[in-house]
Amino acid sequence: MGISGSAAYAATDSEVVAEMASQCWKLPEGIDYQKAVAVFEVKYDREGKLTDIATVEYRPVRKAGQLFAISAMEAIQECANETRVRSRTVRVVMNYSAAKSNDPLNMKRR
Repeated sequence: MGISGSAAYAATDSEVVAEMASQCWKLPEGIDYQKAVAVFEVKYDREGKLTDIATVEYRPVRKAGQLFAISAMEAIQECANETRVRSRTVRVVMNYSAAKSNDPLNMKRR
């Protein structure tokens, strides 16, 4: 999982946070996360340290969506707790796309 593109491409702050979180994101096993999405408002202080994270929404609105959102939030707290983002709040969207046969798990960020 990585941010791809040309050298001229500059990742947005939201993409940077999502990419950092994806490095340690662990989904609970045994649940169908088909089309799962979690949206967060993530706030950083002037040093780039995480100060607050709020869940804006998650889908599906049932146990699978809730577990998906919790695991994504934990990943943000663990791996995106210090960033280049300074003194602002960013909206981070974490998506799940089912892997195709013999492809690795694909967690997308927008």
